Amino acid sequence: MKKLILLVIIAITSLSTYAQEINYARVQDMAIWYNQSLKTDKDNTLRLNYRNVQVAGMIAYNSISAMVDIPLVKREKKVEEKGYFNISLGAASDKSNQGIMNNTSGLLGVSYAVPIAEGVYVAAGFQGSFYQSRLNTSGDGVFGDQLSKYGPISGAISSDRFAAGWKYDHFRLNAGVSIFGKDEMSKWYFGLSALQLNQPYTDILKLDEYKLPTGFSLQGGYTYFTESKDEIGGHLSLNWQGGAYKHFFYGSFVKEVDDKQEIKVGAGIGYRFEDAVVPAIEVHYQKMLFNLSYDVNISSLNSAGVKRNGLELMLKLNF
Repeated sequence: MKKLILLVIIAITSLSTYAQEINYARVQDMAIWYNQSLKTDKDNTLRLNYRNVQVAGMIAYNSISAMVDIPLVKREKKVEEKGYFNISLGAASDKSNQGIMNNTSGLLGVSYAVPIAEGVYVAAGFQGSFYQSRLNTSGDGVFGDQLSKYGPISGAISSDRFAAGWKYDHFRLNAGVSIFGKDEMSKWYFGLSALQLNQPYTDILKLDEYKLPTGFSLQGGYTYFTESKDEIGGHLSLNWQGGAYKHFFYGSFVKEVDDKQEIKVGAGIGYRFEDAVVPAIEVHYQKMLFNLSYDVNISSLNSAGVKRNGLELMLKLNF
């Protein structure tokens, strides 16, 4: 009953929250945004993310996201080799400086994992997400049809849809498959997914040139546990859509600092292909993870003398 109440609360909250593409650097924790089947454990998990991007010293946009994963298993059966369903609910937001652009979305996904060998599972998952993009240009000047030869026309309403606060929304359908496993010395995963399978229109005119092409994503990761229980990991997320691509790579080292295995500290380095290098630090306390990372831009913007950087914060809680 408690799980059902939590699902309802988050579903209602998701309808009023904001989102867009997920660009956070720690790809091993964001993989489920791209592939629903990559719920590789039986823990209830909550992820909260915040990203602030600045260009030339000014805030360009803020991104936030939240996701909760709830495997439908009885607590006493978590360690057993049995199949399990997982339900994920997520919401995310991108809001540009002064709120001119505001992209929002909510996500609902379900997956099922089944064991095929000791410690090894295969899984399939589906997601549905609602996406909305809004443009607010009020207070940023006038458009051509609000002017006459004598100057601005008082009280005139522009027929230009951008001046009138353009808004458009659409529904996305995603699907993915994966295989993952864990033993005393390592854990690993590999997944493939297709995004925007329904190829929604991204403009109210619904012309073919405004149809969103299906995207494809590949995810993978491997973590090695040393004899002293330290962790060495490498992860990637490769994404293609039409002629565009967006690739992430992340490596990390995590060390225990107490004998009870309650406190761990770590460092990582991410690479967003042809865009940024992202150093990071993290702290684990019991079932909680806190991660702080910082974008160091290496794209053509940097060589042109335009400085861009980004600060990211993440909180992950298993409960």
